Amino acid sequence: MSLRDFTVGVAEQPERTVVSVSGDIDFETCSLLSRVVDALVLPGRTLVLDLTRITFLGTSALHVLLALRARAIEEEWTLELAGTPDQGLRVLELTATRHLFSLHPAMAPTPR
Repeated sequence: MSLRDFTVGVAEQPERTVVSVSGDIDFETCSLLSRVVDALVLPGRTLVLDLTRITFLGTSALHVLLALRARAIEEEWTLELAGTPDQGLRVLELTATRHLFSLHPAMAPTPR
């Protein structure tokens, strides 16, 4: 999968911000994801990182997730991971970090 197949979408909802990611989250794409999330104002809100459409979650992505978790604690907002595929869950299990994240099933599609 190439960089052009990687997408990040942001949807603001009343109590939360949903960031939907599609493609591989790896060394090449982590900086793009970080830039999108870094631009969000999140204190007092919930950030839902919708991972339903990711195809790969590498160790670089784990660094991004841990940095987001640290930022959430520091800035007093909530981070939730939705729809994390089995491969991503396996990375969290192998690195003993799964317990650090609030994991939820895939989100229902939003009506258009």
